[in-house]
Amino acid sequence: MKARLIILVLLLVPIANIFHSCRCKEQHINYFYNSLLLENLDNSGAEVIESEALQFNKNAYGIRLILLKEERLIVRAKQVNSIFVQSAYAVSWKCPYTYSAVDTIVSIKVFTINDFDNLHSENSEITEYFKVRQTYSSVKDHVVNINRPYKSYDMNNDIEIDLMLMTVPTINNRHQFKVRIELSNGHIFEEQTTEIELL
Repeated sequence: MKARLIILVLLLVPIANIFHSCRCKEQHINYFYNSLLLENLDNSGAEVIESEALQFNKNAYGIRLILLKEERLIVRAKQVNSIFVQSAYAVSWKCPYTYSAVDTIVSIKVFTINDFDNLHSENSEITEYFKVRQTYSSVKDHVVNINRPYKSYDMNNDIEIDLMLMTVPTINNRHQFKVRIELSNGHIFEEQTTEIELL
């Protein structure tokens, strides 16, 4: 009976070791934001699309923020060596990368270049008039979430935030918007959309 138990233990050790060697090798990527691009969005169809049109339905307009990032550091977990499984032959599953921003986003603000309504003349902040499409939350609440580390199976994926206009303008049809993003290191990205008509 003892001999069988000893044999069973001896067989289980290498099997357990193989499973241990097959686990994910964690990969952490720290990234820096390096630029901001803006695209006009048309939400009048079945899908939200980027558009270079000059006229938009004022009830279906949005701005896509594309934050380009630069990856600076990758830290890989140590490979565990074994007397039963050489590390060179160990099985490795495709695992997600964990991304963390070095300089977090402090705020995202939207300004109207033209007079928007009776309460917001030219160059006024109208961030409250937009909602984030991906989370259906306010821009302010989304900033808290976007600073959290996230996992992805793809590398070099830029961050996109779709801001949908929820309150339509009541003064004139021609409009242009400015987006300002402030980072924790004090750096500010500021870009403007093209001038469009909201009808």
